[in-house]
Amino acid sequence: MSKNQSQQIVLVGGAMRSGTTVIHRALCTSENSNPYISESWFLYDLFNLYRWNLTRYDVRNKDQFGDVNNFKTLIYNNIRNYFSIVSAKYNDPQVLFFKHPEITQHFSELSDEFSQMKFIVIVRDPRDVISSMMEVAKKHEKENIVSPQTRLRSVAEYCASYIRYYSVLKDAVKLKSRMILIKYEDFMADPTSSLERVTNLTGAKFDLSVASKFSANKTDSLNFDKELRLADPISAAFWSDLYTQSLSTERIGAHKKNLKKDQISIIEKTLINFGSSFGYWKKPVVKDNIQKTSVDSINKKS
Repeated sequence: MSKNQSQQIVLVGGAMRSGTTVIHRALCTSENSNPYISESWFLYDLFNLYRWNLTRYDVRNKDQFGDVNNFKTLIYNNIRNYFSIVSAKYNDPQVLFFKHPEITQHFSELSDEFSQMKFIVIVRDPRDVISSMMEVAKKHEKENIVSPQTRLRSVAEYCASYIRYYSVLKDAVKLKSRMILIKYEDFMADPTSSLERVTNLTGAKFDLSVASKFSANKTDSLNFDKELRLADPISAAFWSDLYTQSLSTERIGAHKKNLKKDQISIIEKTLINFGSSFGYWKKPVVKDNIQKTSVDSINKKS
């Protein structure tokens, strides 16, 4: 691992299109962290490899690794080496920020293996997230690209995709001293309080005037090269001009322009507990048993 024994490794997650890139960018302006780096695809690929091999472990791997824990050790040794190599590239900073939405579902397991690791989960209005996911799907379909987004065929499927990212919340009690939730809307409107919470969690030191703006010298990634991104049809669909602008509330409530009323209604009903818990909409008053049964059945599905 890092030569810096007091180093804090922090993973940033949340649903795709929930603002994880912009917030990760802001966090990487810290005086004592790495600059902004692209998503941790290596971690994502390793976990895919790990999960896939577990499904057919006896047939594919048992004769080579024996007990499954030996295979798990191999995977986590690779993860440690990954952290070490990235850390060394940036002179072993006090805080290392990594980000990938798809790693969010593995936060609990990672917490077992890395006892000092910290976690930040970004939450954004499901209606805005799903609206943005649909925009990506349309762009991919236009380019005849098959992607996880184009495979989603109904609003209900988009809801299921959204809530999957937040399965980590079932372990909130276990992770309560090591994980914080940040609402995208709060961070965009006034990041001061959120940055203070990140400092308390990780020790990262922020200058608000720097964190709230895009600074090319605080990034070491081609992820913010618009021309390069737009030249790649897959990546182009995810591009947002907000990546290279100051923090903005511009996209808050964007779903109102992009979603139909019936689509919004489905999202609010399907994700009723999640949305109301975070104050995105109010939970309806249940007037009779028929309505209550219907609402309860929807919640169980999500």
